[in-house]
Amino acid sequence: MGSQATPGGPTRQADLLRERWYTRAMAELPRYFTTEFTDVFLEAINKDAVFQKAARSMRETIALRGTDTPDKKDVEVRYRVHDGRIELLSFEEQDAPGPLRTTKFVKGSMLARTTAPYDFWVKLDKGEVGVIDVIMSPDYKLEGPKLKVLRYIRAFTRMGDVAAELPKRY
Repeated sequence: MGSQATPGGPTRQADLLRERWYTRAMAELPRYFTTEFTDVFLEAINKDAVFQKAARSMRETIALRGTDTPDKKDVEVRYRVHDGRIELLSFEEQDAPGPLRTTKFVKGSMLARTTAPYDFWVKLDKGEVGVIDVIMSPDYKLEGPKLKVLRYIRAFTRMGDVAAELPKRY
C-alpha cells in the first residue's frame, strides 16, 4: 500500500517550501533589460573566450533599445566593443512611450542601433525567433550600415547566446 499525504502533512509542507524557495529565487534573478541584468551580462561576456576571439578586431559603439518593458519604460543600453571586450557607455530609461523612440540615428556616431518591443527581445532571448525572423520582422529595426554590421555577426551572435544562457526573469 502506497503512502498518501494527508492535508497539511509533510508532503504538502515540502511542496509549499519548494514553491516559496522557487518564488524567492526567481524574484532575486535580474530581469532582462535592467541595469542588474546588464551588469551580469557584462561580467559574463567579458569572460567569454568565444566572444573575445570574435570581437578582437572590433572597435565600435552599439545601442540596443527595448520599448514597453514590464515597468512601462523604454530602455537604451549603449555599449562600446573594443579588443574583445564590452564596456557600458550608458543605460537610459524613460517612461514609455517617450522621446527615446524618436531620437534620430546619427550616422558615424555608432556602428548600429537596434530597436524592438521588449516582448520581441524576450522571444529572441528564448530562441522563439531566429535571425530570419528578426530580419523580416517589422517589429525589429536595425539602423546603421548593414554590411559593416554583418562583418561582426559572429560577435553579435555570441552576445545573444551569452545573454540567453544567463539566468534571468522576464
